[in-house]
Amino acid sequence: MKGLQLLTLCFGLLLSLFSVVPAVYARSIAGSRLLVVLDTLDSKESYSNFLESLQERGFRISYKTAKDDMNLVVYEELAYDHLLVLAPQVKSFGGVLEVGDVIDFMDKGGNVLLAASSDISEAIRDLAYEFSADFDESGMGALDNFHNLNNDPTTILSSHFRGGKGIIPVEAQSSGPVAFRGVAHRLTGKNPLIQPVLTGNPTTYGYELGDTAPIGGNPILGTSVVLVSALQARNNARIVFTGSRDMFSNSLIQEMSDAHNSSANMHFITALSKWVFKETGVLKVESRKHHRANESEQHGIYRIKDEMVYEIDISEWRENAWVPFIADDLQFEAVMLDPYIRTTFKRTEGSSATAQRYIAQFQLPDKYGVFAFKVDYKRHGYTWLSEADTVQVRPFRHDQYPRFLSAAWPYYANVFSLLVAFTVFSTVFLWNKDSRRTKVKMT
Repeated sequence: MKGLQLLTLCFGLLLSLFSVVPAVYARSIAGSRLLVVLDTLDSKESYSNFLESLQERGFRISYKTAKDDMNLVVYEELAYDHLLVLAPQVKSFGGVLEVGDVIDFMDKGGNVLLAASSDISEAIRDLAYEFSADFDESGMGALDNFHNLNNDPTTILSSHFRGGKGIIPVEAQSSGPVAFRGVAHRLTGKNPLIQPVLTGNPTTYGYELGDTAPIGGNPILGTSVVLVSALQARNNARIVFTGSRDMFSNSLIQEMSDAHNSSANMHFITALSKWVFKETGVLKVESRKHHRANESEQHGIYRIKDEMVYEIDISEWRENAWVPFIADDLQFEAVMLDPYIRTTFKRTEGSSATAQRYIAQFQLPDKYGVFAFKVDYKRHGYTWLSEADTVQVRPFRHDQYPRFLSAAWPYYANVFSLLVAFTVFSTVFLWNKDSRRTKVKMT
């Protein structure tokens, strides 16, 4: 009996170990639970290359169709860490999941990668519009008669990357143009947090597929044709919109390989998914400290005009490890209602293998009160850093002022000259004797 119980216990521990291993080796700092929504479960074979790469990166993938019941948030907790939608024709998610539920999923820190197509549904358009991404209507497509794959105007080749290296690294950008087959969208500008990642060529336009009539109305033209866009919310949750579901398909990846001997599409969608699922571009403050220039101990009260030093160590999560974060535009602020000091950090020695140390040297202003020492770093492609320390700045004590102020020399001279003048006047007045005699009249 005891042997059976021991065997059961060992089996349970082994099962728990295997259930924990994928989470331990997941490369995403946000978690490994990924929900993939497909039109049908059989269609996942069309994206096997991309989905297998996600599994190799440690994601635990759950597959559901748009008709299945799904809850992204259960008892105010995330049921999944990430959401990948490869079902552009979905009218609703599981019949009960609405646009507001996806927004609530992001409010709690979930990340979303949404891929559309020319058969885009109103539900997908409404969700994208909530983030200021306005997709063309169903039946429309992005076309280019000059930059395309295999003389097919519906399959665009574009290398117009936007947003810097934070989202798509230089290695992926230099691998060549990306093939795109799907629907275009424009950014309305109502949300300043959304940014284009891949745009069309100057010869790209959005128009109804199969329509040979001259272009009319108000179509999207040129580089204003947004193919892929990304948004990072204020809580650092991320969402990516792409109008091409085929971009993730095996067929388009193979077409690029056959026609141009290029793996640019695979590099691009891999870099895009790494960013949106927080495998890259995640920043963290390891430590921060402020002290006087000739000291090393941190205080909560300083004196006006003190020479100060502020140090901060910052790390970046890159795929599977924390590495030093290198930047030249990191700034320090000393704020009391308004910034009194704003200076750029300098990289310094003393950095570790996982963090880069930055240092700012400054003099406290001649203003006493409560100050906030702030580091507020917000750049596209990176999670936001917002650190603040509150300190008190006091004036000089009565015995810390100089004995004589150089600016007061005129007043000192005025006082002493007044004393000398008074002494001279008093001496002259007291020692001066009137020589005139008074005559007395006798009667």
